[in-house]
Order: sequence, then structure tokens, then C-alpha cells
Amino acid sequence: MARRRPEQSESDVDLDMTPMLDVVFILLIFFIVTAVFVKEPGVDVVKPTWQQKLDSKKPSIMVGVAADSVVWINKNPVPMNAVRAALAAMKAENPKAEGTIRGDEKANIGVVLDVQDMFIELGIPVEVSVEND
Repeated sequence: MARRRPEQSESDVDLDMTPMLDVVFILLIFFIVTAVFVKEPGVDVVKPTWQQKLDSKKPSIMVGVAADSVVWINKNPVPMNAVRAALAAMKAENPKAEGTIRGDEKANIGVVLDVQDMFIELGIPVEVSVEND
């Protein structure tokens, strides 16, 4: 006599979810491990912020650096050794003044940076812009 199993209804059938969960966890671990090691190569740099314009309500000191690296203050050429004194005199007249350096694209960048350093040493906020003609 053959044994008969009792008939099972459809509601008694269980699916084994373990293989599917194993695959999901393996994929999760794979994506976490690969995402952690993604890093841009090179040197980490701090990018400067850019401001469009100075506040127009505050007075400003305009300094120009021409293509031949001559420094101009108030439409007059000023030798490099007299720039600091001219800036100090302008700051004494108006302590809240802000500075703007407008440099030609062909000007020596060292001259522009030297003028910017003078502004910073005197405690005058400064904006630097380079213009091309």
C-alpha cells in the first residue's frame, strides 16, 4: 500500500526568502564598499569665493595697473615705492573706504599682488578684477 500525503492547500506553501536576502545584502555591501573609495585624485584646494561688486554706498579707492605694470591712483601714475603712502593717506581721509584694483590682463601679476598686499596690510578691504581689451 502506498502512502498518501495529505493534500496541501495553496496557503500552506512557504517560499524560502533566504537566497534573495543574501543576494540583496551582497549587492548592498558591494555598493557601499565601492562608493567609499571613490575620491577625486589630486590636491585638495580651497576655492575662493567671488563677489560681483562692492557695495556702492561705501566709498572706494580705485587703483589701476596698466599693461606696462604702471600703478595708477586717481588718474595719476604712482611709483611702486609711493603706493603704500598714497593708500595710507586715502585711508586716513576715509577710514571706511574699500579698495578696488583693476588690472590689465597683460599686467605683471606680481605687481597686482604687491598692491593687493599693501591694501591688506593697511586693513583696507579690496576687490581685484582683471580686464581684457
